[in-house]
Amino acid sequence: MRFEFFPSESRIVDLLFFPESIFFDKKSRKELESSPYVEYIPEESMKQYEAFVEVLKPYEKAIQKFYFDEQSLPSLLSKLYAPFGYESAGDYLELIANLDEEALLNCFLTKLRSLVNGEQVNVKNGVTIDTDAHIELLEQIPLSDEERWKISKLLRHPKEMTLEWIQLVNIIEPIFDAFYKARESEVIEMGKKITQQLTLTDGEAIFEMSNQMLRKELLPSGNILISVINNYMLEFNTRSNIPYVRWGLDVEKLMENIKNAKESELKERVLLFKNLGDKTRYEVVRLIAQGVETAKEIAEILGVSQATISYHIGNLTSSRLILLDKREGNYNYKVNFDYLESAYLKMLKDFNKIEE
Repeated sequence: MRFEFFPSESRIVDLLFFPESIFFDKKSRKELESSPYVEYIPEESMKQYEAFVEVLKPYEKAIQKFYFDEQSLPSLLSKLYAPFGYESAGDYLELIANLDEEALLNCFLTKLRSLVNGEQVNVKNGVTIDTDAHIELLEQIPLSDEERWKISKLLRHPKEMTLEWIQLVNIIEPIFDAFYKARESEVIEMGKKITQQLTLTDGEAIFEMSNQMLRKELLPSGNILISVINNYMLEFNTRSNIPYVRWGLDVEKLMENIKNAKESELKERVLLFKNLGDKTRYEVVRLIAQGVETAKEIAEILGVSQATISYHIGNLTSSRLILLDKREGNYNYKVNFDYLESAYLKMLKDFNKIEE
């Protein structure tokens, strides 16, 4: 696999998803504070998100028209039009602005249908303006009523709403630049460093770089983006026409903090049982152990949003309770029973139930 860092595309993707930061105060903060790893997230990362929320507040109402709980307009676009090969956001947005009504509708429907059946298929021949057909499609996707209504409006007016979204991005771009330029040199340095490490080891370095959570086989491609906006997240994007790995700028610090904490086995076990102490996470582990393999299926069974399940799975993966696996080209999850059993036996030793 050939590994390549894309600096221009890193900035473009960060800009397109920067408006989502407005939801940090209302949703992400609560989820983050329930994470057993919140104490290891660099303090500057938390302050950064608070600053994002503050500067985006005047645009909150406009942002909510295009950025939803599960999906967003840029995520729908990226299914067929990932922002690769463009020198600037302006170049990419110009392409999108020049798409006609049918092309945009085809793009949105392709992404939505892939969420239903997982197929990587272009539905151009099946494009329809039938509102009832769109509603029927949306009913098959785990979405809130509000999000379903917003997306249905997007399907009714794809060109008008896309142009309105582009206008919003153009207004917000100078605000984004004020944050991005302060760390742009770090982005370039980190991108080169990660690409070099992966190239020298033919991808094997991802295992240690991710604190032994990810294997080379799970890399969707060798395309590397560095994120200032999602600075402590590690994203494997397989739902764009060009898959990529998006590496948060502060992930290395987070992993180092976790690794240092894990040098204490006692603290590691406390983190594990803290994860299991959350009812939803316990149910997620139980369902995966029973053979339910995807976040979508788990969300449907538990009656919560897929974003919530993905968040909990992220924590469970970080604590090694579950593992990301790849079988027949599909990503799924499995319980790390070896680790769970080891932690249980060590706990019994701690309590003098069994001898060394």
